Amino acid sequence: MAGKDMNTFLRDTRGVSVIFATLLLILITIIAASGVAFMVSTMQKDAMDRESHQAAVKSEELRIVSIKPSGNGTAWQSIDMTVLNLNTANSYISSIKLNDAYFLNFKAYDASGNHDVYRDYPAVYHAKNRVMIPATKAKTIHLNFSDIVVTGSEAIPATTGWTNNSENYTYRLKMHPWKAYSGEFFTYKVVDINNSTVCHQGANFTIFNETQTITFFGNDSGGSLSNTTNYDISYTVDFRSYFGVPPLEKEPLQIELITSYINIFKGLFTPPMPVANVQFRVEYIMDTNGTQSPRSYMILDASDSRDNDGFITSYKWALWNDNGNEVLYDYNLSGMVVRPMIDPYNHQNVTIDLMVTDDRGMTAKLSQVSGNLTVLS
Repeated sequence: MAGKDMNTFLRDTRGVSVIFATLLLILITIIAASGVAFMVSTMQKDAMDRESHQAAVKSEELRIVSIKPSGNGTAWQSIDMTVLNLNTANSYISSIKLNDAYFLNFKAYDASGNHDVYRDYPAVYHAKNRVMIPATKAKTIHLNFSDIVVTGSEAIPATTGWTNNSENYTYRLKMHPWKAYSGEFFTYKVVDINNSTVCHQGANFTIFNETQTITFFGNDSGGSLSNTTNYDISYTVDFRSYFGVPPLEKEPLQIELITSYINIFKGLFTPPMPVANVQFRVEYIMDTNGTQSPRSYMILDASDSRDNDGFITSYKWALWNDNGNEVLYDYNLSGMVVRPMIDPYNHQNVTIDLMVTDDRGMTAKLSQVSGNLTVLS
């Protein structure tokens, strides 16, 4: 009877469904709780990342401390711009705008004053390859208004590897431009060093950009080059620099730096205003007999020159005699008030120009603003 009751008990499943349902409910509750915890953790991480990003954006601070423009007398040709990072984190510049146009490509200098180098080529920066301004330090960026032309070359020692002139020969190029400028268009020229003749692509060789190799075709493949000489290959990469018209030297420069955080830092640079005055004075010179005789001399005065956003740091004068045929001073007479070593009466038709430079690197010439001064005699 006891065995029959045990078998009946074991076969009784009336409470199993309740127990299974309870366990299933517990499992669902645990899974749901884990999911909620994961969602909360993810949301907290996202919130922390957003706060960190917002803090980084807010704390980023760049300042254009100076510029050094170079021109041809009418328009600027290039500008060296020094940018100071006031933050404790590195900043990356995505693009640079000057007046109404952008620089598509530009270069920068290292701490030694040389252009940055990347894989044996000058580093060229743009939106995809951003220049870094180190934390709490300054970096000078070179802005060129004309195209940036980069060249490279290498010798191909065909005699060491091309042992069978009938077979093709593949050589790994060490200075292929794509090692530094992946995907950029470039031109090249292959020259036979022995006779300085240019080798034409087609039946003689081909270049594979993806593998950065050159393959010379052997005689069996229709090639006519020899494996008894060395070859030289030169490369040229042309980067479009400024997408606009170079500004005139007398125009203000509005510069905007756009960083990887989409922060914009601006700097306005206005040229100083040169003003020149010419004065004639008389001094008395005593000769060996003790007789005094008058002698006239010229004084050039630039003290009325001004700079609206800073102060003038340099005054340089240029003088030409007889309508510019004779150079008396070629912007190498320095000083706010100077006395040129000339005789204003014996030198005919002296033309005078003044170039002033302010504390931010902007320059202006009297000839650009109001015209040269001419002293007729």
